[in-house]
Amino acid sequence: GTLLATMFVTGPDVVKTVLGEEVSFDELGGAMTHGTKSGVAHFVAQNEYECMDYIKTLLSYIPQNNTEEPSIVSNDDDPNRLDHNLISMVPEDALKPYDMKDIIHSIVDNHNFFEVHELFAQNIIVGFARMNGKND
Repeated sequence: GTLLATMFVTGPDVVKTVLGEEVSFDELGGAMTHGTKSGVAHFVAQNEYECMDYIKTLLSYIPQNNTEEPSIVSNDDDPNRLDHNLISMVPEDALKPYDMKDIIHSIVDNHNFFEVHELFAQNIIVGFARMNGKND
C-alpha cells in the first residue's frame, strides 16, 4: 500500500540515536501500528475510498447533534425472527471458547455489525449495530 500518513512524537532518527534501532516511518507511526499496537486509530483503511466508506457508515449510526435521537433505519429483517443456530454457538462447557462476533451478527438487523478497534485489543468487541432499526 501507499504510505499516506504517519503520526509519532519522535521520528526514526531520534530512535536510532537514542536506542540504536532502525525503524521506518511506517513501523513507528503508520496506520497499522496505531490500529494494532497503540490503539490510537479506531479504523484502518486500505485507501481513501474505504476510509470514506468507514466515515459514512459511522455517521449513519450517530445523531447530528446532542439534541437529536439516532435515526431509525427501516429494513426487511423481522425483529421477531429466530436463529436456531444460536443454541449451538455457545458450547455447554463453559470453558470452551466461542466466537462472540457470530452471536452479535446473528441477533442484529441484517447481520450488520460495524466494529470499532477491530484490530486492537482482540479480547474486547466494540461496535455499532441496529436492532429493529434502532441503535440506542
